[in-house]
Order: sequence, then C-alpha cells, then structure tokens
Amino acid sequence: MMYYVLLPFMAVVLVVLQSKLAEILFSGLLTLEMSLIVVIYAGFRLDLWKGAALSLVVGLAMDCLSGTVLGLFSLLYVCIFLFAWFVSSQIDSERLYLIAGFSLICAMVESLALVLIYQFVFEFDMVGKILPVLVPQTLLVSVLSVCFFYAMRRVERVLKYG
Repeated sequence: MMYYVLLPFMAVVLVVLQSKLAEILFSGLLTLEMSLIVVIYAGFRLDLWKGAALSLVVGLAMDCLSGTVLGLFSLLYVCIFLFAWFVSSQIDSERLYLIAGFSLICAMVESLALVLIYQFVFEFDMVGKILPVLVPQTLLVSVLSVCFFYAMRRVERVLKYG
C-alpha cells in the first residue's frame, strides 16, 4: 500500500530531477531520460500491476511537467513497460548488453514517436534535428540504463542478504 502512496511523489521528484540535471549537464541540448530507464527497469523487474502503475504515474508526471500533448508520455511509457515486461520473459535480463540494446531500441522508438507527434500535431519540423540530438540521447539512455540496472542489482543483493 505504501508503494502506491509514495509513487506519485517519487514520480514528480524523478521528473524534476531529470530535467534539472539535463539543464545543468547539457545546457538544455539533450534530455536525460531517467524516467524511461525506470520504466524499462520496471518492465524487467516488477510484476504487471505494480509496473503498470509506475509507468502510468511516471508518464502522467512527464505529461504534466513537460508541457507536451497530454497523455503522450503516459501512453508511450505504458506501451514501453508492456513491451519490456513481455521481453523480460523471453531474454536473460542478467546480460547487460541485452539491456543496453533493448534500452537503445526503446529510446529510439520514444524519440521517433515524439518527433512524429510534434510533426503532425504542432506542424513543428524536427526532422533536421533528429541526427545530432537523437543519436547522443539514445546512446546516453543505453549507457545509463546499464549503469542503473547494475546499481539496482547491487542494491537488491544488499537488501536481500543484509
């Protein structure tokens, strides 16, 4: 029960933290998609209902705080969670290179979906900015996801074995 009570607060903290870190580290040129990494981690490690709740709440926090089309991140994150949840039963989630590849694919799909939505809804042409922004951002998500999965695996071991 405490998980569901703390989830909205932690989601808002995560989204604010990722946006402030991106501003500090990259001067607003790149976004730091820690929320996407958390959703992918939830797909690999949490059960269906807890992970779906996490991805929905994190997506809602992203929607409310980023100023995009309402419901866009919620839909993307729930779909990415369900895809990760399904893939987690098919691959060995202990292999970090598979996690890196999967995170790379998810980051590319999310970025391309955002570009297409901005193109069709707002008629804002971002196609020329895809290569210089999309490639470093997806590579950053891939590397950070490996670091996050490794750190969380260590935390799980410490909590399990005391």
